[in-house]
Amino acid sequence: MHIVELLHAGKSTTPGRCTAALQAHGGLGLAEASKVTDAMLERQYPEVSLPSAASARSLIVALAAIGVVARFAEGPDYDPQQRLAVALESVQAQLEPEVLRTCRSLSAHGEWELALSQALAHLPSRDDAGPSPGFVALSEIAVEFGILQRSTP
Repeated sequence: MHIVELLHAGKSTTPGRCTAALQAHGGLGLAEASKVTDAMLERQYPEVSLPSAASARSLIVALAAIGVVARFAEGPDYDPQQRLAVALESVQAQLEPEVLRTCRSLSAHGEWELALSQALAHLPSRDDAGPSPGFVALSEIAVEFGILQRSTP
């Protein structure tokens, strides 16, 4: 199971749209989706369990489109620092050594979102074959962390 934590909604987010997104992308019934929406609006940081990482990412993206910030919840099955460390290793050849050191240092100090943003800003988004695999992998993690990332060109 993958857990998505809902953090907060933007001023323009309506409860109805959030509830509808939770139903469509989170597989919740109307009553449960309304309960989760209400808890988020009361800043209780509700969590939704999903069967796969792909379905969790889909929910986060759908919520982001309506102004809700959500992310993968930390837990025994999800360690954001470890997830980022593995991803940084896979793109280390594509990053300048100083950028890589900065990203690793930020991550070691619990600043995963900042480390990820730094890596994405300095990583080529495309190569000769299309979207850079490293950029795609880091973009997936950006969704998991609940941060906005630039679109792949």
